[in-house]
Parts: sequence; structure tokens; C-alpha cells
Amino acid sequence: MINDKEENESKYKVEYLGENHSKELLSYKVIILGLYGVGKTSIINKLMKKVADKEYSPTISVDIKYFQVKVNDKIIQIQLWDCCGNDEFALSTPNLLKNTTIAILVYAINHEKSFKNLDQWKNMLLNNSYDHEIFLIGNKADLKEERKIETQQGENYKKSYDYIIKTFFETSAKNGDNIDKLLENIAITIYEKNEKVEKLLENAIKGNGNKPQILDKEIHKKNKKKKKWC
Repeated sequence: MINDKEENESKYKVEYLGENHSKELLSYKVIILGLYGVGKTSIINKLMKKVADKEYSPTISVDIKYFQVKVNDKIIQIQLWDCCGNDEFALSTPNLLKNTTIAILVYAINHEKSFKNLDQWKNMLLNNSYDHEIFLIGNKADLKEERKIETQQGENYKKSYDYIIKTFFETSAKNGDNIDKLLENIAITIYEKNEKVEKLLENAIKGNGNKPQILDKEIHKKNKKKKKWC
């Protein structure tokens, strides 16, 4: 029996191209949310192939980075938003959620409050954005002796919100566990969303020329993103 990971490996080839920002490419917004200290910045640095096992200064508000990946024959430019995780800043975060393609909710397995805080971020996403994918990540999986949130609790949370949370797994930004998996999930999710839009457009052209309502919405969003992010 072929599992999802094996199927994706055979269907997609994902290659990290490095930190880059081209005005010629559409940028896809990926925002990382979670309480202060869960390791969001470390995850980002590890995703971008930087050292992530040292102490970083806390993010004051928002830090935006760009990098590119190649999925099969297509280059995808990702605009990665690292948001401050303190409770006060959370009140101003909703305006930053617009035009999000993927939201990554992060908690630390040794930090109970960060897990309980997930509902806050999830609800803000539902109230201030649409048509985004949500990933749930339990970070600091290397701190096994300090674990307070069991893997099953993360899996149960994901199952409770299956209709909005696309995937869940644990990572370690310190030793790199599942960071490549996270990168692949980001890249493939964006690639598949693009394929869906292109297929809708192709079907509309082949039909009677009347674009379906969902297509109008997708094209409007893509055009809006191009104006804002490119």
C-alpha cells in the first residue's frame, strides 16, 4: 500500500532554490503564528537552510523573508511572515492575515500555554482571511524529557478541525526533524492550488466561454496578489 508521503515523492520533485526575491514572480504569503518562544524564527531559519540552533532575538512585530522553491518544472516564490507572538501584539495581528495562502500554527511540546493558545490564532484566521490552508506544527520535539503535550493531543486537535487544518506533525528546529517535510508541504500545497486554478481556466476556455463563479474569485485573488506582492 502506497502512503501519502510515497505518492507525493513519486509525483513531485521539490528543490530549495535559496533566499531570493524576484519582482517578476508572484509571491505566495505564508504566515507563521504562535505564542512567543515556540521557535517560529528558528523554524524559518531552518527552512531557509540557515543555522537554527542558537538563540535569536525575539521578533518585535513582523519579519518578512523571501525564498524560492522549484516543484517539478515550476518556480514558486514564497513570502514568509514571522509574526511576534506576545498577547498584546496579537490584538493587531488580524490585519496582517489578509491574502494568506498558508498559515502555520506553531506550539511547543514543552509549553502548555502555547497549545491552549492555538484557538486564538485559529479563530483570528477564520475571521480575517479565507481560502487559506492551515498547518499545525508541534515544535521542539527534541525536548522529549520536557514534553507536556503528547503527540496524540496534536493529532486530536487536527482531527477536531479537519475541515480547515490540512496537516499536523511535530518538528525540531534544533536538529531539523521534519523541517524538509514542512518545506515540501508548503511547496506542494501552493503548486496544487495553482494547478487547480489553471485547470479551471482551461476548462472555462474549452467550454462556452462563461467562466464559473469560483474561477472569477480565484482569478480576482491572483490579480490582487500580483498588484500587492510583486
